[in-house]
Formats: sequence, structure tokens, C-alpha cells
Amino acid sequence: MKRTQVFLTTGLLVMSAAAVWLMTRSEQEPSSKVPAPSLPRPAVSVVAPPQAQAPLPMQPDVGVENEAASDLQRITIMLRDYRTIAGDNPIGSNAEIMQALSGDNPRQAKILPEDLPLNSSGELVDRWGTPYFFHQLSRNSMEIRSAGADRRMWTRDDIFTR
Repeated sequence: MKRTQVFLTTGLLVMSAAAVWLMTRSEQEPSSKVPAPSLPRPAVSVVAPPQAQAPLPMQPDVGVENEAASDLQRITIMLRDYRTIAGDNPIGSNAEIMQALSGDNPRQAKILPEDLPLNSSGELVDRWGTPYFFHQLSRNSMEIRSAGADRRMWTRDDIFTR
């Protein structure tokens, strides 16, 4: 290598090492500033103008969410009972699954309790009146999803089980 290439390569390596050192140093060590001397301050009374309070963010109703989770457990047990009788999960849309649980199955087994709420389309609905979403994961496993209090599926407040 020529002398100029050696100097350039060495210079680049030194500058790179210095840059890395400075970046890691600033992440690890807080900047040390000399604190300003504290001088006694005269007592001053400041009255802030009244401000309108911002509305508090909606807090989830834990009691209702626990009840909704209990509803999902009840549906899971109902599907387990269906699998025990029929051999596998019912398939189809929410309404088709409810028909199968109501006796429209090869064994004519009626597993759907009468107290569970169905909408006018024959779909099982959650506490907020939104149809549950059923997704068959395997022959023996099904995801059941409630849209939650916001009544919109696939948001943070959804309640689901697998």
C-alpha cells in the first residue's frame, strides 16, 4: 500500500472509533453540568387561572370484562360438549354454528342453552350486542372473540379465548 492510503485508512479508523466512543459515552454517562448556586428567593404567591379539566380517558369496566370472559368460558364449554358428541367443532359462520348447537347436526343434539342471546340473524351476541367471531383453529380448537365495549372487532379491548 502507498503511504497516502495507509494514512487515509488509519485516519478513517481513528475517526470511526472516536465517533463510536462518543456515542456510547453519551448513552452511558449523564452530562455533568455544574449546578447553579441556589440563592434565597423571595416568597411570591402565584395564583394560576382556573383551567377546564380534561375529561378522563374511559376506563374499562373490569367487572363487565370479567363477566364477558366468563361468557366466553361458558361458550368454550358448550363447544367442548358439542365436540364430545359430534367428534369435532361445528363449522361455518356464527349463525351456522348456532344452528348446529341448536340441534341441526348429525346427532340432533341440542346443546345451545335458551338463555344465551341471539340476534335477529340467529347469531350469538356478546354483552354489548355484537356478534361473536368464531375461528376454527383445528379440529379440536376454536378461537372465540368478543368485540368488547367499543363494539369494534380487532381492537385492544377485544376479549377472546382459544
